[in-house]
Amino acid sequence: MGELSGQRGVALFGGTFDPVHNGHLEVAKKAVEALALERVIFLPCRQSPHKDEASGASAEERLEMLRLAVRDLPWAEVSDWEYSQPSPSFSWRTAEAFQEKYPDVRLFWLLGWDQWEVLPSWDRFSYLTSLVEFIVHARNGVSGEEIEHLGVRASFVSGNHSASSSQIRKLIALREGFPDGWVPSKVSDFVLKHGLYLQ
Repeated sequence: MGELSGQRGVALFGGTFDPVHNGHLEVAKKAVEALALERVIFLPCRQSPHKDEASGASAEERLEMLRLAVRDLPWAEVSDWEYSQPSPSFSWRTAEAFQEKYPDVRLFWLLGWDQWEVLPSWDRFSYLTSLVEFIVHARNGVSGEEIEHLGVRASFVSGNHSASSSQIRKLIALREGFPDGWVPSKVSDFVLKHGLYLQ
């Protein structure tokens, strides 16, 4: 974890990132711009509590793809913190650790609309809401000022990038190419070099 000035917000962006794609990077950039964030910390989880299926790529491969994807983004950082934690990865544990590490920053959690709708089902939901503010990625043009939903206030950023990790894995398994602009070139080269998602 690098040093932070404490003057601006920091967003934690958790997920499987299997693989990371340009849709992830787009929404992170929009969050940076909309809330003047100093940093977005990408946190690949070892195992999501919301997904039962095995990951297509290993934890180490997903981490390396993220590092390649954000290498030239000055506001982005990748952390393997969750890899050293008990499985599955619960968001409150991550938020607690980063709040302790950076007590003077405004801490956010960046998540998708589907996760936002079921947020109360997350483990220790109330405690999590005391640790972070939420930034919600709304694909269908829902955006604007802070909105309250499910008793929680959140800021919304819109984005309609068509890339999908599951669709990318499916197309690779079928030996079909995915559309241009879906995956950073360095990530695409890594996937091809290591033969990921072919089985």
